[in-house]
Amino acid sequence: MDANGVRKGWRSISRPVSRWLPAALLAVGLIACGGNYSAPAPISKASPTRVSRGTVTGFGSVHVNGVKFETTSATITVNGQTGVQGDLKVGEVVEVAGHHDDATGLDVADTVEFRHNVQGSISAINSTAGTFVVLSQNVIVSADTSFGSGIAPASLAGLAVNDLVEVSGLAALNGDLQATHIEKKAAGATLEVTGVAAATDSMAKTLKINTLTVDFSAATLTNFSSAGPKDGDRVEAKGASLGAAGELKATSLELVTSHETGQANEEGEIEGLITRFASATDFDVDGVAVTTTSSTLYEDGSSTDLALNVRVEAEGSFTAAGVLTASKIHVHLQSASATHLVGPATQVDTTANTVTILGVTIGVTDLTHFEDSGSQNISAFKLADVQIGDWLDIRGRESPSAGNLIVATRFERVHPGSKVRLGGIVKTATQPNFTILSINVSTTPTTLFSDGSDAPVGAAAFFLNLTGQRAAVVGTWDGTAFTAESASLGEGLDE
Repeated sequence: MDANGVRKGWRSISRPVSRWLPAALLAVGLIACGGNYSAPAPISKASPTRVSRGTVTGFGSVHVNGVKFETTSATITVNGQTGVQGDLKVGEVVEVAGHHDDATGLDVADTVEFRHNVQGSISAINSTAGTFVVLSQNVIVSADTSFGSGIAPASLAGLAVNDLVEVSGLAALNGDLQATHIEKKAAGATLEVTGVAAATDSMAKTLKINTLTVDFSAATLTNFSSAGPKDGDRVEAKGASLGAAGELKATSLELVTSHETGQANEEGEIEGLITRFASATDFDVDGVAVTTTSSTLYEDGSSTDLALNVRVEAEGSFTAAGVLTASKIHVHLQSASATHLVGPATQVDTTANTVTILGVTIGVTDLTHFEDSGSQNISAFKLADVQIGDWLDIRGRESPSAGNLIVATRFERVHPGSKVRLGGIVKTATQPNFTILSINVSTTPTTLFSDGSDAPVGAAAFFLNLTGQRAAVVGTWDGTAFTAESASLGEGLDE
């Protein structure tokens, strides 16, 4: 990071960055696909010296919190069962325990564990709020949510009441779940929920996970002491049915353990929501105690942005008391200045780690989420797989010190479309034209306008005080000019 708080490598866009998408990304992908790849000998380690919890951002090994973990010798567990890397999806929250190998310079995963937050049928959907409910768990869908291939369109609109889904995400203090990945499941899948036990009644054999009552009177208990579950335990409940009052009739109840707080000096990266906030030097991220110092570096924010329920990634080392002393904090703000572009790639530069669409240069970093939803559907998708003409759906933010550069937070290849899309803050506006980023958007007498609630409005109302507001447009791009067929204030057509 430089003095302006920008990730190193953006100061000179043409300079390669060693940690961004190295060529070795294909190694594990070849194994998963049955390729002729000779894996290096496993590196043994008595105990993990590095733990990382966060969303998977890419494959060819596993990328979590900007770190590429080699997984050739890792034990992978998926929902309590032995799995393989191919069982994992971009956007799923995983926990990696491993070590750094000084001889090779690689970060090596000893274990990778994925455990979903909830699996069950959708009982309610609130399209306005962008939420749905599964087993009494309130799930929030956002621009950062990844969707499985069985959900079309890849948004909340692709879901319906009674759909059986699996959700991975980040839990807020109030129990709300910010979904990072949603997958449809086949009929008959087990009902499952993971969370913190409350209102535990050892006599009635019940407890609550948020507002869901779990009846564990007939459940097999795993990892608990003879006293059984207690308030504050992180548990996973599984069952096949709900009772008359909507309670989960659990057939198994497991105490979920974690590697997140290890030995003194163990390195760690924890991504999650701030679940306790006393001050900028004393807070919890997903229940893990974090402290900062005067030397802590901040990316995409500052210490003043820290607050309850803000999404962050804290990187540092643990003390003997299990407190993570953060050397770096990456702030994931749901900023109104975020940008969204959909269109064909016109330039790809794998040396500079950039791609150009709609005349805008977009850079990728070690935190960019890569997904391939196009016809090739490459699991270890990366910038080098992009060809001129490929259609991309990119969300990101403007770099504060790199001119007209967008730093991609989400980079997805999609099927070709007939219309391009653009969303962001309006820089200038003089009817009938306005600009987003450096793109001049032209409107015509046939352009359809709508306000922030998607209600139709006239052109004059749309352009009133437009500068500085967020707008989304759909239209055509001729290589130099964007002509809007539809334009909306707020998120609107951008979603």
